Amino acid sequence: MENKYHQKLLQQTSKNIYIFNSKNILKLASSGDTIKHEMALEAEIIDYISSARGEIFGNWDYISHQVVASPFKPIDYMDKMDIFGYRRISGYETISKYLVIEIKKDDADISVLSQVMKYVDWINQEYSFGDYGMITAFVVAKDFPQEVISEKEAIGNITYIKGIRPVESAEWKDLTLVKYSYNELIGELEFTVI
Repeated sequence: MENKYHQKLLQQTSKNIYIFNSKNILKLASSGDTIKHEMALEAEIIDYISSARGEIFGNWDYISHQVVASPFKPIDYMDKMDIFGYRRISGYETISKYLVIEIKKDDADISVLSQVMKYVDWINQEYSFGDYGMITAFVVAKDFPQEVISEKEAIGNITYIKGIRPVESAEWKDLTLVKYSYNELIGELEFTVI
């Protein structure tokens, strides 16, 4: 009996029914051109970035998901970045840039801008030594109402001081809004920068 079960499983596996990847997750979580679960979006965006398909998000040496972005507290109350990553200086171990991506399966609202900026501040304090220029941020959502697009300019700009002597005034504006759509025919997400 065990042999028959193994044979059946091998036949099904050869048909790719049991292969677990981001494309299958997207297909299961799709409803038309929308994705019903943020984790499916997260998996596909990580796959998209990792496979170097994504000129929108750039190339990164390290990508992770659900990275803690708050001081230690009980797990239920911790803030977590949907996607976090970094890029090294080519040929060195030194990190040159940090990535944060906040994902919304539905339309974005104003609060997502404050949320992603809280993560930008966390990365600045914990990783980039006060240099906002080392951070790039994205918000990925189904759509962006005009009020969110308008507020991005106000909320997504930071003036800061960098350097020691001489100090230099700098401005951070590296927040990009990205609209997603699920293409059922090819089983992939398509991205549009707003």
